[in-house]
Amino acid sequence: MSQQSIDNLTLDLEELRRLHEGATRIRVQQILSLDIRKLETDLQQQKVLLASKEKPQSSEAVKAPASLPGDCKRYRIELKEYAWDQSDKFIKIFVTVNDVQQVPEENVNVGFTEHSFNLLIGNLNNKDYTFVVNHLLNEIDPAKSYRRIKSDMVAIYLAKTKPTRWEHLTITAKRLQDMKDERLSKNTKDNDDPQAGLMKIMQQLYESGDQDTKRMINKAWHESQNKQKEIKDAVYDGPLGD
Repeated sequence: MSQQSIDNLTLDLEELRRLHEGATRIRVQQILSLDIRKLETDLQQQKVLLASKEKPQSSEAVKAPASLPGDCKRYRIELKEYAWDQSDKFIKIFVTVNDVQQVPEENVNVGFTEHSFNLLIGNLNNKDYTFVVNHLLNEIDPAKSYRRIKSDMVAIYLAKTKPTRWEHLTITAKRLQDMKDERLSKNTKDNDDPQAGLMKIMQQLYESGDQDTKRMINKAWHESQNKQKEIKDAVYDGPLGD
């Protein structure tokens, strides 16, 4: 890595920041924000590499670059598993990421808007991880929102603008629940099997839904299967009747 390459990365970063400042669409802002953070991470790593090459070589110094990321291509992985809770002041998002505590603090960034947030973890085991949630159910305060790095987890705190209890995390989740309730009610009135009707609804919503909808359905399906298993285990393990 030469100084000229670093200069080119710096110019690319400056142009991305100008594009971000001029962007008006939230989706575009989020995409540019993720790319800016990735480029910032790459630039910092290349500076470290260049500095290490310029230092006098010793038997120990020769081994040092092997532990650095280098120029290898990194894959971006979209995180999908999460849990959430709330208090009067915050919505708390818990995203499981193995070994996240091992990366530098500056590699874990969260961008907030009034109705969305995006998490970017740069260069964790030579991979970049992203987690994006759009269309939050209610407005949040980006200035008061923040994140904390825990063992194998990133906790994201969304500051509520009002102490209102959220029944769902996103508008998409609320619409999904409303549609399920409406169609399930219709199927029940038509004397259909409620369970079969629910399965049909879930399939239709998944096939026609966007990325957020599909993620919500996968999460609901996973939780439903676990709950059914717990009920079966409780029945089989319970005492036999007389």
